[in-house]
Amino acid sequence: MPASRGLMYLVLAALLVGGRYIYNNYVAPDTDRQGATTLVDFSGEEETASAENTAESSASSAAPRKKAKRTGWAELPAEVEDKDLYYAYHTISEEDSRDNRRTYTACFSRELRCPLWVAAPLHRSYTGDIERTDSYQSDPKLPTNIQPLLSRSYGGEYSRGHLLGSAERTSSREANIQTFYVSNIAPQLRDGFNAWGGAWNNLEAFVDRQLCADTLYVVTGCLFTEYEDTDGTVIKPTTHSNRNDSKRVGVPTAYYKALLRTRSGRSGKSVRECKAQELKCAAFIVGHRSAQGRKPSAEEMISIEELERLTGFEFFANVKNAPKHEANARDWGLQ
Repeated sequence: MPASRGLMYLVLAALLVGGRYIYNNYVAPDTDRQGATTLVDFSGEEETASAENTAESSASSAAPRKKAKRTGWAELPAEVEDKDLYYAYHTISEEDSRDNRRTYTACFSRELRCPLWVAAPLHRSYTGDIERTDSYQSDPKLPTNIQPLLSRSYGGEYSRGHLLGSAERTSSREANIQTFYVSNIAPQLRDGFNAWGGAWNNLEAFVDRQLCADTLYVVTGCLFTEYEDTDGTVIKPTTHSNRNDSKRVGVPTAYYKALLRTRSGRSGKSVRECKAQELKCAAFIVGHRSAQGRKPSAEEMISIEELERLTGFEFFANVKNAPKHEANARDWGLQ
């Protein structure tokens, strides 16, 4: 009898652990009390006791923990356990599930009051004839008190710059409105950067030319540490007083785009099912400064592995065969 009771307890424990894993990874939205989609605080969670877990925990206690979410979404970086970071997932029809295609996922910094990255799939099926809504507003999936008020531009020389462009989501009004959520907006210099012919505007146009019959996966992000541009210009971190609420926001020192797609562009396969030789990926970084006429070049291109070292994020975490160590300029039409 005692032996059978012990076996029953072991089976129940296994079911609880397995059920909890499935719920946390595939069911639970990880929402906080205010309805914000944010990273689960693991500090109060019990873990399965084992010598391996204990040793791993001791060895990495100083390093942030990372966890891939939404395993079917190829564009996602791994989430980092950090109380400063909040995550928001957006699909086109969020209330009634008429269109479950994703608009974007954002990683937002409470301290900087700015997104660190926005990840999204790009495909022509997301574009249509919907006009730009200009509906700047708080992200309903993030706590309001961590977001800057952006009813007008930041003030001074900074415009409200999109990470996922409004033009990339014109198949429905709902999708376009979401691109104007604060979680997708960061301060960008107007002259020579975000304006027509500016360095960032030209990089956005370059990325649009990479669209194909298969899906292009893009992570657009910001750096906030000191950055040395390709010509040796050093851009130092700074903050700016937002004229809408007088609170300070972080100003990026550089912006980047990480790209992943199939080489052929018409394989009809998911990138998660492709071999490494069937895929290509690279990152492009632009220093946040006025540079009218600057166009994407091989000098601005680095491998995804290099970007990971630079940012601390793990990109394309759900695509095991992504060739993150490679960055070939010719693959992207550059010399």
